[in-house]
Amino acid sequence: MKFVPQTTVAAVVSHPIQHFAPLYRAVNDRNLDLRVLFLSRAGLDRYHDRGFGTQVQWNSDVTDGYRHEFLADLALRPDWQQPNACRRAAGRVWAALDRLRPECVLIYGYRHTFNLAALAWCRRRRVPALMTSDSELLGRRSTRARIVKRLALPPLLRSMDAFLTIGDNNEAYLAAYGVPRSRMFRVPLTTDEAALREAMDQRDIHRRAVRADLGIDPAALVALFAGKLIDRKRPLDLADALRELARRPHSPQAREVVVVMAGDGQLRPALEEAAAELDGALRLVGFADQRQLPRLYAASDLYVHPAQRDPHPLAVKEAVLSGLPVVVSDRVGSVGPTDDVRPGRNGRVYPVGDVTTLAGILDELRRGPDLLAEMARESEKAIGDIELAASVEGLLRAVSAVRSPHGRGSR
Repeated sequence: MKFVPQTTVAAVVSHPIQHFAPLYRAVNDRNLDLRVLFLSRAGLDRYHDRGFGTQVQWNSDVTDGYRHEFLADLALRPDWQQPNACRRAAGRVWAALDRLRPECVLIYGYRHTFNLAALAWCRRRRVPALMTSDSELLGRRSTRARIVKRLALPPLLRSMDAFLTIGDNNEAYLAAYGVPRSRMFRVPLTTDEAALREAMDQRDIHRRAVRADLGIDPAALVALFAGKLIDRKRPLDLADALRELARRPHSPQAREVVVVMAGDGQLRPALEEAAAELDGALRLVGFADQRQLPRLYAASDLYVHPAQRDPHPLAVKEAVLSGLPVVVSDRVGSVGPTDDVRPGRNGRVYPVGDVTTLAGILDELRRGPDLLAEMARESEKAIGDIELAASVEGLLRAVSAVRSPHGRGSR
């Protein structure tokens, strides 16, 4: 694939985010001069995450390996709560783009003033704009929100030159608002694949060590959940499913099911009560960072995500990259024939909140080692479509398309 030498791409991003960094680093060797413009230091410095209910700080290397600068230090609050700061930040975005003069600009969504400022700069300077987001149609929206989106989004999206999509539901969302498929380029969300591969290379070691640390039978079927322990994620559904499972007839061939939860949040006290009642079937391990999670994936047989709404959870992707079968609710956005969770292949999907169906799936998998193994093989087959290499190629194809003489960026 040929590209204009040293094409400069500016990415306008709210703050350093752990799972964006691998893509930024990877394109450095692929003829793109990437400049990342951050509007906040949130995530780089230690901060209190209200969802997790604890202090959080990403690994210190989140900004290593690519060119970047901080244009402002906005608080991660809605624009209307800090209008003056947002106006100043928008002005700094415009000034930085004028200074850098990129041939292409990557914009993350359209919610913030600085996003719209970057788009306005592109239109004024006749520079191609790429947009990426995790929007999907699964979540329930008010009638007013649907009407506003139907009126406002199509003209806004038409002003973008191309879209970096993250999955099937994301593409369905864009198509519903009039974006042609020819302007969509699949760029799956990225993560620290090296850490996952290293953990998988030592899977047996981690499996024995983690299970020994938690007092879990080596033969048990371990289902992992990783995320905030909040209402939207519905972790209590897993406790209810375990109760339902305990009431079902138990055969000697059926494995014990143990759910391991990695995370923290407001529901932790309720989950601790449930864990005490469930006599070892539910284990809470607290917040786990990017160094600890790979060991938990390696020690597990299955990943479960029961969320009420989750556009494209990174934990689901990491589970698939780790070769795990996945069970998710029908409100999780990473489901589709070419996405992370492929129903009937590496995944099972159930109606959100339907604890009986969730328990039935767990019961089926604990009784069917061959089925579980086949689902794991299907996850391994999906890796090539969702790994970092696919993300890099998708970004390069998008840049090539909008920079070509016949692309929209030539208008």
